[in-house]
Amino acid sequence: MQKRVIMLMSGGVDSSVSAALLKEQSYDVIGVYILGWTGTAEFPCTWQQEEADARAVADKLQIPFHTLNLSKEYETAVIDQFFAGYQAGVTPNPDILCNQEIKFKAVWQAVRQFEPNYIATGHYAKIVDGKIFKPADNNKDQTYFLWGINREILPHILFPLGNLTKPEVRQLAKKFQLATATKKDSQGICFVGPLKVRQFLASRVKTRPGDVFLADGRLIAHHDGVLLYTIGQRLAAGSVDWTGDVPPLFVIAKDIPNNRLIVGSDSATNATSWSANQLNWLVPNPLEVVKKAKVLYRQEDIPVAVREVNGAVSVVAEAPVRAVTPGQSVVFYSEDNQLLGGGVIDEVSTIQKTIHDVEKILSQTKTTAP
Repeated sequence: MQKRVIMLMSGGVDSSVSAALLKEQSYDVIGVYILGWTGTAEFPCTWQQEEADARAVADKLQIPFHTLNLSKEYETAVIDQFFAGYQAGVTPNPDILCNQEIKFKAVWQAVRQFEPNYIATGHYAKIVDGKIFKPADNNKDQTYFLWGINREILPHILFPLGNLTKPEVRQLAKKFQLATATKKDSQGICFVGPLKVRQFLASRVKTRPGDVFLADGRLIAHHDGVLLYTIGQRLAAGSVDWTGDVPPLFVIAKDIPNNRLIVGSDSATNATSWSANQLNWLVPNPLEVVKKAKVLYRQEDIPVAVREVNGAVSVVAEAPVRAVTPGQSVVFYSEDNQLLGGGVIDEVSTIQKTIHDVEKILSQTKTTAP
């Protein structure tokens, strides 16, 4: 008896080839396009074109195709949380939320009437016996975005591209004569696409102007909203009205209560220890096998030591890590590249120290002022 697969089709080449491979492997494939973000007049979305491309591929493959409207769920679980994170002074990752709350949760619940055995996506990841591993194409590894999904759904997931490289996927798209064969990879937020993120945030995040300091307490500029910046961000040329040091300058800390932005050299964004909460583990007893981690998508894995502290984890890296950012994810792996789970970074020791040091300097300056 054929196994039925819900193939999430985004209108891109990766999900298109995934659908073709599943059909070639004799699965009963049903294509589903998820309607998430529908856009606004100020921030339009090209979902109609993406849906049309996905439908064209489904027609070519002669598989059923459905559009699933999850725009309300997406607004609540992803967009609202995206804004809430920035309003709280942290930098959330909407793509991780999208996988956790929409693709592998809301969708799975919404397609039960099809009685599927599996749900499949075009992610570059491997799944073996209900365990997620890094894919053959390390340059396209997307396991970083999958740590938040519920482990109970793992036996029902397929990643058809796990053993393929991107060039091989392109070749297969031509072989299958798919309409998306030469389509460029999409960029931007999950289901939103290209977006001027700063303007998007400013449309709903309440900010106020404040001061920009160096770590030695010198006031060098003014910002238009500390919440709109993120750790490791390079300040745009001309944005700092001061010539005492040679740019570039990078955001090294955000003092939210005092509305201060603290900047310095790129190396000053480095950290070797931090904590994380909101943990999600994909395996039992994960701390026994954690060997490495990453805190940014395209960052190299780093050896780490991890211990549990009051329901959270404390992470110590063997070498300095750039731009460890509250609100972003730390994702854990075993020695053999199995995805073990992850958490949301909440406190970074160097950031807290920088904020404390600047506050101390400024307090002393006020005390000694004539």
